[in-house]
Amino acid sequence: MINKQQVFESAINELVHFDIFSGCDREFVEKACAQGSMVFSAHRETLFRSGDPAGYFGIVMSGAYKLTRPSRSGEEAIMHFSTSGDVIGAFIMSQDNPAYPVNVIAMGPSRFFKVPREAYLEIWSKKPQIILKIQNILSLRMSQMQHQKSLSKAPLASKIALLLIDLLHRHEGTEALTIPLPLTRREIADNVGASVEAVIRVMSEWSKNGIIQTTDQQIKILDLQKIIELVRE
Repeated sequence: MINKQQVFESAINELVHFDIFSGCDREFVEKACAQGSMVFSAHRETLFRSGDPAGYFGIVMSGAYKLTRPSRSGEEAIMHFSTSGDVIGAFIMSQDNPAYPVNVIAMGPSRFFKVPREAYLEIWSKKPQIILKIQNILSLRMSQMQHQKSLSKAPLASKIALLLIDLLHRHEGTEALTIPLPLTRREIADNVGASVEAVIRVMSEWSKNGIIQTTDQQIKILDLQKIIELVRE
């Protein structure tokens, strides 16, 4: 039988090390997360749906979630990949009757610590340094999206290379330069705004030239310098 207190204590032991709580003592983290609970998501399981009432926000504990919304063509456009330590949904908690602006879908087995909106209004929003951290996360996310838009006319290889570099940067220390996400060609295409066929052509060429290696939807970078050069093209 699962001991809820043990699960909570284990979660706190992880949460205190995330950047969102840097500078906060354990007592505050426990207070801020006291009403929260751990969510275990299976691969492709939806955490939140766009348009649903936003009663919760939270922190990615492990794994990853993709944030998507319908594009003009009716397909899902990937806006962001949220990885360990990232905060999802906090930006809208202070709105009146907030609704989630995106779908949030697990990429591989993932864990998410879910916190009710009431805790944000009563505790989180009263801590200036936490608000600043949340604003910084949003600012960085928007900067990444703007950077992607600025590359709209760049070669497809540059866009894919930038995505891989970004994911590696957020997983510093990853063994053997492997992207620790089950990233499909479709998800890459949706993120960079290209066709699946075009992405397959680029990545197949990279595989033949010994730049990357792909197995079971995971991508291992064999020639990091070449990937960096492709970003600059």
